[in-house]
Amino acid sequence: MEMKTIVKKNNPTEDKENDDGCDEKTDNQRKVTNPAEAGESMSGGKSSTERNQTLNPGSQIRPTVSEDDVRKLAERLYGITVLEMCELDSYDDRNYMIQADSYVKNPILKSINKSGYVMKIANSLDSKDESFFHAQSEIMLHLCKLDIKCPLPVQNINGKYHSVEKLGESDHVVRLLEYIPGKVFHGVPHPDHIFYQAGQFIARIDSALKSIDKEMVVNRQSIWMLDNFLKLKDFIYVVKDEYHKGIIEQVLSTYERRIVPNLDEYEQGVIYGDFNEHNIIVNKKATNSKDYEITGIIDFGDVCYSRYVFELAIAMTYMILESNDLDTGGLVIAGYSMIRLIPQHEKDVLRVAIAARICQSLVLGLYTATVDANNQYILSTQARGWSVLEALWNETDKNLLDRWATVAEEYLTRSSK
Repeated sequence: MEMKTIVKKNNPTEDKENDDGCDEKTDNQRKVTNPAEAGESMSGGKSSTERNQTLNPGSQIRPTVSEDDVRKLAERLYGITVLEMCELDSYDDRNYMIQADSYVKNPILKSINKSGYVMKIANSLDSKDESFFHAQSEIMLHLCKLDIKCPLPVQNINGKYHSVEKLGESDHVVRLLEYIPGKVFHGVPHPDHIFYQAGQFIARIDSALKSIDKEMVVNRQSIWMLDNFLKLKDFIYVVKDEYHKGIIEQVLSTYERRIVPNLDEYEQGVIYGDFNEHNIIVNKKATNSKDYEITGIIDFGDVCYSRYVFELAIAMTYMILESNDLDTGGLVIAGYSMIRLIPQHEKDVLRVAIAARICQSLVLGLYTATVDANNQYILSTQARGWSVLEALWNETDKNLLDRWATVAEEYLTRSSK
């Protein structure tokens, strides 16, 4: 068959097919790793100095790779011939959706996945922590056994789920994951029930992750973890609008005053860490139906040991941004509460935690744009994000909690009839 390349301009606003059937994130909401404590988290006997890799402002960590490189990697590492290829949106990794010839030269790979694969090439900073990629593979395999649909990692010709390859001047972790058919949550119709289902789904994932050994991810550090929100101070210089900068400084101050002293009071566990609209896979309930339901999750690049209240806040953040409606938070809470009871002291800090996540998304998006000016995808949520942040920060905790409680009660009452 003739080898061809699909045009690779993905519009993040379109109602499109799942553009990352891969495990880790489309790397869409992806990630600058913690500038102070980037992770070589589980590297055996390495010292803390060796483990804590630093991202310097202005540094280029995204892989330099061509489509021809991807074809050669697929054949050399996995014994497959690429027939079609398109690059997927990503922050600072490189992800490629590929279709392969049915003829396989990999004795471990018995047959080709008809839905295709995603080759993920990690940025040079994350690639320093091989053990974290091993942890992600273990977690995906674990969730699949529990019937939580997520991408399955593919073994290369050496029987490994990843390898480190020299690309350009840097070393990068390369993986191949089975593509999950469907659409991403972003852009499909959003009736109330799908936001309720989102709350249930993320709580179900966290429940499943309770049996994962926390030592696999306990040392994982990223600036995207809400635990490390105060690290955002190092990047706030990229915000030029003084009004917006003022809001971020207020959120930082409030987080430091109200959340940091009480961190030990919030229940901890292994969390997914990035339940956003590009990582959630949906499919139609029936062939002729217009309604969608959540069927899977992709991208495990933010799995970490953290607080469950942060997991809930992150999920609420992206569902609110997707709907452009603060009340959507009540639907997420309604679904989440069906699986895990939310203590009052966690509810009391949800507004601050959600504001903190929005700040991370906005500021780190602006920062990444200074490093990779050609990647406009990372700025796709800026306008809505600032608007939602302003509306959220103008509310009081009590007013928001009352609104969310009312929305949740009305939905549950309506659904039970």
